[in-house]
Amino acid sequence: MSARLRILVSSAIIDKMNVVSTKWARLALALALCGGAMASAHAGIDRWNQDAHEPRAFSAHRVAQQRITLQQAIDIVQRATGGRVLDAKEGNGQYRIKVLTRNGEVRVVYVDAQTGEMR
Repeated sequence: MSARLRILVSSAIIDKMNVVSTKWARLALALALCGGAMASAHAGIDRWNQDAHEPRAFSAHRVAQQRITLQQAIDIVQRATGGRVLDAKEGNGQYRIKVLTRNGEVRVVYVDAQTGEMR
Protein backbone atom coordinates (compact mmCIF):
# COMPACT_ATOMS: atom_id res chain seq x y z
CA MET A 1 0.00 0.00 0.00
CA SER A 2 1.39 3.35 -0.95
CA ALA A 3 1.87 6.13 1.59
CA ARG A 4 -0.79 8.28 -0.06
CA LEU A 5 -3.34 5.46 0.07
CA ARG A 6 -2.53 4.78 3.74
CA ILE A 7 -3.06 8.48 4.55
CA LEU A 8 -6.41 8.49 2.76
CA VAL A 9 -7.57 5.34 4.56
CA SER A 10 -6.38 6.67 7.92
CA SER A 11 -8.09 9.95 7.24
CA ALA A 12 -11.35 8.19 6.37
CA ILE A 13 -11.18 6.09 9.54
CA ILE A 14 -10.52 9.17 11.68
CA ASP A 15 -13.40 11.02 10.03
CA LYS A 16 -15.69 8.05 10.71
CA MET A 17 -14.57 7.99 14.35
CA ASN A 18 -15.24 11.73 14.68
CA VAL A 19 -18.77 11.31 13.30
CA VAL A 20 -19.50 8.47 15.70
CA SER A 21 -17.98 10.26 18.69
CA THR A 22 -19.84 13.45 17.75
CA LYS A 23 -23.12 11.53 17.69
CA TRP A 24 -22.38 10.03 21.11
CA ALA A 25 -21.36 13.43 22.44
CA ARG A 26 -24.61 14.96 21.21
CA LEU A 27 -26.61 12.11 22.72
CA ALA A 28 -24.80 12.47 26.04
CA LEU A 29 -25.38 16.24 26.03
CA ALA A 30 -29.08 15.79 25.26
CA LEU A 31 -29.46 13.25 28.07
CA ALA A 32 -27.62 15.50 30.52
CA LEU A 33 -29.82 18.47 29.63
CA CYS A 34 -33.01 16.44 29.95
CA GLY A 35 -31.88 14.97 33.26
CA GLY A 36 -31.04 18.43 34.63
CA ALA A 37 -34.38 19.85 33.53
CA MET A 38 -36.25 16.97 35.13
CA ALA A 39 -34.29 17.32 38.38
CA SER A 40 -35.00 21.04 38.62
CA ALA A 41 -38.69 20.49 37.81
CA HIS A 42 -38.86 17.83 40.52
CA ALA A 43 -37.19 20.19 43.01
CA GLY A 44 -39.75 22.88 42.13
CA ILE A 45 -42.60 20.45 42.78
CA ASP A 46 -41.07 19.54 46.15
CA ARG A 47 -40.80 23.19 47.12
CA TRP A 48 -44.39 23.79 46.07
CA ASN A 49 -45.64 20.85 48.15
CA GLN A 50 -43.51 21.84 51.13
CA ASP A 51 -44.99 25.34 51.18
CA ALA A 52 -48.52 24.00 50.81
CA HIS A 53 -48.16 21.72 53.84
CA GLU A 54 -46.46 24.31 56.03
CA PRO A 55 -49.11 25.39 58.55
CA ARG A 56 -47.35 28.60 59.58
CA ALA A 57 -47.13 29.99 56.05
CA PHE A 58 -49.76 32.67 56.77
CA SER A 59 -49.49 32.97 60.55
CA ALA A 60 -49.81 36.36 62.23
CA HIS A 61 -46.23 36.09 63.49
CA ARG A 62 -44.89 35.69 59.97
CA VAL A 63 -46.95 38.62 58.68
CA ALA A 64 -45.68 40.77 61.54
CA GLN A 65 -42.11 39.98 60.52
CA GLN A 66 -42.78 41.26 57.00
CA ARG A 67 -43.40 44.85 58.09
CA ILE A 68 -41.17 47.52 56.64
CA THR A 69 -38.49 49.16 58.73
CA LEU A 70 -38.16 52.85 59.52
CA GLN A 71 -35.21 53.07 57.13
CA GLN A 72 -37.28 51.52 54.32
CA ALA A 73 -40.06 54.04 55.01
CA ILE A 74 -37.53 56.89 54.83
CA ASP A 75 -36.27 55.55 51.50
CA ILE A 76 -39.83 55.35 50.15
CA VAL A 77 -40.54 58.97 51.10
CA GLN A 78 -37.22 60.22 49.71
CA ARG A 79 -37.86 58.53 46.37
CA ALA A 80 -41.44 59.77 46.18
CA THR A 81 -40.73 63.40 47.13
CA GLY A 82 -37.14 63.82 46.02
CA GLY A 83 -36.57 65.69 49.26
CA ARG A 84 -34.43 65.52 52.38
CA VAL A 85 -35.77 63.86 55.52
CA LEU A 86 -35.73 66.17 58.54
CA ASP A 87 -37.26 63.84 61.13
CA ALA A 88 -38.68 60.32 61.33
CA LYS A 89 -40.64 58.68 64.14
CA GLU A 90 -42.48 55.40 64.66
CA GLY A 91 -45.83 55.04 66.37
CA ASN A 92 -49.27 53.39 66.16
CA GLY A 93 -48.42 51.10 63.25
CA GLN A 94 -47.17 53.92 61.06
CA TYR A 95 -44.12 56.08 60.52
CA ARG A 96 -44.28 59.89 60.66
CA ILE A 97 -41.66 61.37 58.38
CA LYS A 98 -41.02 65.09 58.04
CA VAL A 99 -39.40 65.95 54.71
CA LEU A 100 -38.10 69.11 53.04
CA THR A 101 -39.19 68.83 49.39
CA ARG A 102 -37.30 70.16 46.35
CA ASN A 103 -39.74 73.08 46.29
CA GLY A 104 -38.65 74.12 49.77
CA GLU A 105 -41.88 72.94 51.43
CA VAL A 106 -41.84 71.04 54.70
CA ARG A 107 -44.28 68.14 54.49
CA VAL A 108 -45.26 65.46 56.97
CA VAL A 109 -45.82 62.09 55.33
CA TYR A 110 -47.25 59.04 57.08
CA VAL A 111 -46.17 55.60 55.92
CA ASP A 112 -48.10 52.47 56.90
CA ALA A 113 -45.69 50.14 58.74
CA GLN A 114 -47.27 46.99 57.27
CA THR A 115 -47.80 47.94 53.64
CA GLY A 116 -45.45 50.87 53.00
CA GLU A 117 -48.35 52.94 51.67
CA MET A 118 -47.87 56.69 51.95
CA ARG A 119 -50.65 58.93 53.29
